Amino acid sequence: MPKKSLADAAPSKLERRQQEATTPTRGLVKARRKTSQPTSFRLSVTQLERLQRLCDQLGEAAGRPISQTEVIKGLLFMGEKTNTKKLLEAIKNAVFEGDL
Repeated sequence: MPKKSLADAAPSKLERRQQEATTPTRGLVKARRKTSQPTSFRLSVTQLERLQRLCDQLGEAAGRPISQTEVIKGLLFMGEKTNTKKLLEAIKNAVFEGDL
């Protein structure tokens, strides 16, 4: 009985697995986007009052309520653009103001 040619045969399991291993596959898990994380910190009564006054002033100027979070985000943005020496001086004054 003559043997059949295997040229028309489907690839074997081993051949398929080797092809799958060489082809880059997309991961099953999607990459996570960086999301905001809750952050907490302590402020003295004086600093809280200062933050609230700032919220009130900015809210009046903007014509809408401005939250404490928005104020802090704005200050962080300004801090990136401010001269480092001025920022360090302001931090020193804020930290040691209660010691006077």
